[in-house]
Amino acid sequence: MSELVTKLMDFGFSKTDALVYINLLKNGRSSGYKIAKDIALSRSSVYSSIDNLYANGYIFLSDGDTKEYEAKSPDLIFSQIEKKTVENINILKTELSKMMLQEEKQFVYNVTGYENVLQKAKEVINQANLEIYLNTDFKLSLFEQELRDAVERGVRVIVFSFNKMASPHEKIEMYSRSHDEEVEYPSHRFMCVADMKLALMFSHRDETLGLYANNRLMVKMIAEHIHSDIYLTEYEKLEPEKRIRVNTIHEQHNAMVMDDLAKH
Repeated sequence: MSELVTKLMDFGFSKTDALVYINLLKNGRSSGYKIAKDIALSRSSVYSSIDNLYANGYIFLSDGDTKEYEAKSPDLIFSQIEKKTVENINILKTELSKMMLQEEKQFVYNVTGYENVLQKAKEVINQANLEIYLNTDFKLSLFEQELRDAVERGVRVIVFSFNKMASPHEKIEMYSRSHDEEVEYPSHRFMCVADMKLALMFSHRDETLGLYANNRLMVKMIAEHIHSDIYLTEYEKLEPEKRIRVNTIHEQHNAMVMDDLAKH
């Protein structure tokens, strides 16, 4: 019975409240005097608990020559507790949110380790409410459930890849520079922006390194990069003979660029 008492105390009962309520459940209608005798506590503490239980609506009072009390069913009182708890949570969330510092502190964090960056990517996708932009050659099946859930909750998802990739959902807007299927792994490029508030980018070549940020400048730069890749891809499809390269160090030594050049 001590475990039941402890559980009831988790829901706001005092120890005496719990003992009185359990006694009424087990023995049925009873007077305060008899309850005090049964649980071997002073009548003053028992009557104080009876007043508390009655005020909370957990017991019934039967008026007569002698006041007697009866426990409400557990289903009934826990329905009351659940309703009150939900109401209080909603009030607290609303009121405490008003007290929060509205200007969220900007951050840029390093993320390392393959499993860590994949988990962070899933978290970013799950936090989106409006739009997700992706630029990646990672298999989208790694994030299939998260992307499907995002689409189902009304998030617009736009994905760019150099080579064609399978889409986890028919409503995802897919763009690719090539019609060839992506077959080269390990993957080296993942960029994601959620609601123009969060950004994550990482690579998985010699080592897995990434950056996670809500810094407005970084979010905007990554979003612009993804958009520019889409714009450039669509332009080059219209004017393939006008494809431009500028012979920079970036083009000559960057693995991503060299892979792209090798495919053309």
